[in-house]
Amino acid sequence: MITFDLRLDRQNFKLDVAGEIGRGVTAVFGPSGAGKSTLLSALSGSTKPDHGSIKMNNEVLFSSDADTWLAPERRRIGVVYQDGALFTHLSVRKNIEFGYKLTPPDDRKFQPDQLMSLLGLSQLVDRKPGQLSGGERQRVAIARAIAASPKILLLDEPLASLDVARKMSILDYLKQIHKTFELPMVYVSHSISEVVNLADTVIRMKDGKITGSSTSVDLLLGAVPVETDIEKYSNQFEAKIIDSSGAIGIVEVDGVKISTPRLSGDSGDSVILGIGANQLIVSLGKPERMSARNVLPGDIQNVSARNGRAYVEVDAGPNLLVELTESAVHDLDLKMGMPVHLVFKSSNVEVYSDN
Repeated sequence: MITFDLRLDRQNFKLDVAGEIGRGVTAVFGPSGAGKSTLLSALSGSTKPDHGSIKMNNEVLFSSDADTWLAPERRRIGVVYQDGALFTHLSVRKNIEFGYKLTPPDDRKFQPDQLMSLLGLSQLVDRKPGQLSGGERQRVAIARAIAASPKILLLDEPLASLDVARKMSILDYLKQIHKTFELPMVYVSHSISEVVNLADTVIRMKDGKITGSSTSVDLLLGAVPVETDIEKYSNQFEAKIIDSSGAIGIVEVDGVKISTPRLSGDSGDSVILGIGANQLIVSLGKPERMSARNVLPGDIQNVSARNGRAYVEVDAGPNLLVELTESAVHDLDLKMGMPVHLVFKSSNVEVYSDN
């Protein structure tokens, strides 16, 4: 848990914020120039505020009243930047082991080999950063930050320079990291899709101030004015290829088989799936004799509606967010716990290579 109450006054920018960050995944969301990166810089210790305080659990990291300032290297806070900031002369393994070796043995929680395996880097350990793709470099940066056993991980728009496929892949890795290690994260972004796919809670910022906090679905519902095209929200999952021999591919996600367009990989290969929230149809009964290849049974976990738009979360093996109209929710009388079937075409599934 981090609590903060900060004021920073620079020639071209002012920051005046107060709030708290819990043990889940917290997104800091807002337009460029809102102060998102400055807030993370203050939390990590890269920037010293003019007034206020920062506490992590029961430890004071900064207090202007008590004249306390804990140096960045003593805060046990991991940071991942947009460019990864890897050591170009070191191999993948040596980059990841760098922070691990500087961490006192009693404080080491994560083993480099375990992180490399979880992040799909085991086959790349001897390569230098110049021999890696952008997505691979960001995975190495994440592994290096975690190997130093931080108490919290700060990610400052780590996917901004990557294409859609790499973004989806790394978001899935971050979800696995949080689930496996229960490592709190703060994720800076101005992308609604990234925020909703990863975060539990959203801190909204504008002009150096916090304008509110909410669940990530509130952004999709239009509770907050945003410039992002919310119609393009996509559910994202890691999947394994089951069959790539035909015109229709078969993959598996959390034990559930899903039909996709033709696949170019081999059986057993990992891929990333994208399924648009507005491409899913909700049926109260099991539909039969239809062209859509995917019919998944599930139970409604949550229903959120506002301003004519609605999102229904369905546990169908993987959890899927479905975009509907508010009137559709009313007409079908959709409620938590209700059994439904989700229907979507194989052509509505986007498939990306997991690398």
